[in-house]
Amino acid sequence: MKFRLATLATVALLASSASFAGVVTSSSNIDFLAIDGQKASKSLLKDVRSFNINDTNTHQVVIRVSEIVREGSDRSLFESDPIVVTFQGSTEDIQISAPRLGTDRDAQQFKQNPNITVKTRSGKTISTKQEYLKQEGFLPGVNLIDNLSEYNSSGAVASVPALATATLPATVATVGTNGKVQKGKVTVQGENAAEQMLQYWYQQADKETQQRFLNWVKNQK
Repeated sequence: MKFRLATLATVALLASSASFAGVVTSSSNIDFLAIDGQKASKSLLKDVRSFNINDTNTHQVVIRVSEIVREGSDRSLFESDPIVVTFQGSTEDIQISAPRLGTDRDAQQFKQNPNITVKTRSGKTISTKQEYLKQEGFLPGVNLIDNLSEYNSSGAVASVPALATATLPATVATVGTNGKVQKGKVTVQGENAAEQMLQYWYQQADKETQQRFLNWVKNQK
């Protein structure tokens, strides 16, 4: 009986250890914006800078690198554009890190050539594919997941086609230069239909109209 209990305890301990295998963490200057095609919400994150994976499948994160940098005696906040990083999972813990950016010069060099490192806990470097996520439309930061979905369906360097979501085409009417109504198409995705329509009409407007609209938005805050 004692042997059986000891065996069961050992199995339980191994199972518990396995459930915590493959924890992905980031360096302190990295924030997760998306994980495997989904917004980096509290339900996905273990804490602010870590989440669990228990397989060796392909994984994708979107990150932002932020640092307080100095230029002479001045200090300012540097925030990178979103960076897509695709890598192979591991049963080991994984660390995703960015170099420390102490000066504005460091930040500008990083901006031109971002270098994100992915390593296992034992020190093995995991190969990655990484690229800036192109942001489009009005208020692109709000629309990051939709932009990521489009990125993943584009065949780009770090794209993962399996993480692209389906889109529903919707027909809208536009007015041509000859004053006649013309039909166009705008991609509508889930709950963001209103936002997509705003983006569409913003892009159809001339520069002066766009500026008036931006001024109006500022006054609504």
